[in-house]
Amino acid sequence: MLDLASFVEALRSARDPNGDASYLLTTCACGQGSLQAEEPWIRVQAAHDITSAPTDIDTLILPNCSVSALQDQDVECSAVLARRGAAVRRIVALGNGLLLAAHAGLTRGLTVAADSNVGERLSTICDQTVVDPNYDLHKSGKIWSARGPAVGLSLALALIEEDLGYDAAMDVSQRFTDRFPDMRPRFANGGANLVNGDRRSPVERIQQWVIANPSADLTVGRLASMVAMSERTLSRTFKQRTGQTVGDFVLSVRLAYACEMLRSGERKIKDVARLAGLGSQTNMRQLFISRYGHPPSEFRKLEAQPAMDDENIVPFRRALSARL
Repeated sequence: MLDLASFVEALRSARDPNGDASYLLTTCACGQGSLQAEEPWIRVQAAHDITSAPTDIDTLILPNCSVSALQDQDVECSAVLARRGAAVRRIVALGNGLLLAAHAGLTRGLTVAADSNVGERLSTICDQTVVDPNYDLHKSGKIWSARGPAVGLSLALALIEEDLGYDAAMDVSQRFTDRFPDMRPRFANGGANLVNGDRRSPVERIQQWVIANPSADLTVGRLASMVAMSERTLSRTFKQRTGQTVGDFVLSVRLAYACEMLRSGERKIKDVARLAGLGSQTNMRQLFISRYGHPPSEFRKLEAQPAMDDENIVPFRRALSARL
């Protein structure tokens, strides 16, 4: 409720250059009922049922929903969202509100910022959604998302900056900071580009991104664009810092991820190949024989051996354990 309240209050207090209020807010819910928050003394009464919501909505805000499982009303909301999503300019997901957007198919092929528990659920609802570990606040397509503390306020300030400019957003930010010193929004000129966000080196960011998204487009060109480097500079810097080429590192991560999934025994080999970014089942078989001396089917039957715990696998087992 704090995230939603801070988000709404920030938009309510935003002013255009003439000093006029800039946003008109309304609420919609399944059945137009009273929404019970975690705190028993707070209830939110929606102004509209989702099936009769205004047709001229510009920005749709999705508050937190259930992480453990989507309830019947959540499924109904996601169905409406799937129909209405194309007509709105922006969709803002507060915390695990991303699950509704994913269930409606609106995050397919997009990159989002999400806490680990939300990221795990996203992988089961829409495995084509990419969770970027390098950003706390992110815009991809029409989806705005964030993670961590002060999510609502951070997202609101990013929207205000996009709509009204940097000065208007800074004005709202300063007033919030004056009233609530402990509420420190992650905000900077450029909206989704955080000043106080990721202070790791480009190579460290690339490594973390590859580990978190082994099935994504991990070509040198794509990775270089993520850290604003040329392909040649990234290749040289990566080799100097790690002793590996980018391609060798990517392959090691993908094979390590495939090993973890094979050990769990829960997925078909062809699905392991796809999710690990190794292409076809045939291609993965050739890579396993070349690297480990066994095809994936035999590897699955073998108990994990100390020899397999080399420097290319151990660092990733901890990072991948939450995803399997």
